[in-house]
Amino acid sequence: MKKIGIDLGGTTIKGALFDGDNIIVERSVPTHGSEGREAIFAALFSLLDGFSGKGAEAIGVSSAGNIDPVSGRCVYATDNLLGWTGADIKGEIERRYGLPCKADNDAVCALKGELAFYPRVKDATMLTFGTGVGGASIVCGNVLRGARFQAARWGHVCLDPHGRDCNCGKRGCAEAYLSATALLREGKKRIPALESCKELFERYRQNDRDAQETIAEFGFYLNVLLDTILTSVAPELIIFGGGVAESKDVLERLVVGRKEVVFAKLGNRAGVYGAVSEWK
Repeated sequence: MKKIGIDLGGTTIKGALFDGDNIIVERSVPTHGSEGREAIFAALFSLLDGFSGKGAEAIGVSSAGNIDPVSGRCVYATDNLLGWTGADIKGEIERRYGLPCKADNDAVCALKGELAFYPRVKDATMLTFGTGVGGASIVCGNVLRGARFQAARWGHVCLDPHGRDCNCGKRGCAEAYLSATALLREGKKRIPALESCKELFERYRQNDRDAQETIAEFGFYLNVLLDTILTSVAPELIIFGGGVAESKDVLERLVVGRKEVVFAKLGNRAGVYGAVSEWK
């Protein structure tokens, strides 16, 4: 079965055409997340249009935000995706392309994609460090969802009640400390000419003092989050994904001794794979 997997993040929308479990075509476009819902849909449609005529039978979407997997709507999103709250992802895609569509949260999809490598694991948490911080947990084989399990939205767990403002309106959220956005912002305070997180990590490897101090602070809050997760849901695995996690060699130094931490085998493709995991 041919199917399209989409991973919609705050900065980039990635897409892949699958034939069975194999990717045969990949594309990506900027999300334009700060420009509002219409711009985000325009970017999404421009990506999907590139797969027209290639025989896809279904579409799966992994999206940042709190996504209702039944209706395929975004229940809530921060301003990383401005105006995305209330977006009818499933409905808009099905009306435009005439193909069945499923949509879910990006971290949930990434976790599903990664767990294909760990078929015996029933308790696991996924953390994705990108424009924001995504998080999802599976306990006893079931995804934690709904109002009772807002703690499983790990990007908005409070790490410091008197801490930094978060774009969700609260203070001290993990996203305000551990996202690529936050890491670059803090890095620029010490290194004004800094252009990217990739550069920050490279400076760290070169023993740049300012970079080391910035990343040491990141590591402190990362370990606070890990302790919170372990206390709350006691996963067998905590899987790191997203762009920041591509600097695996640096992050490994920050979590020495934490045997439950592993890195996404699918890298930044985890969400794309997970988006189509329920289409067989």
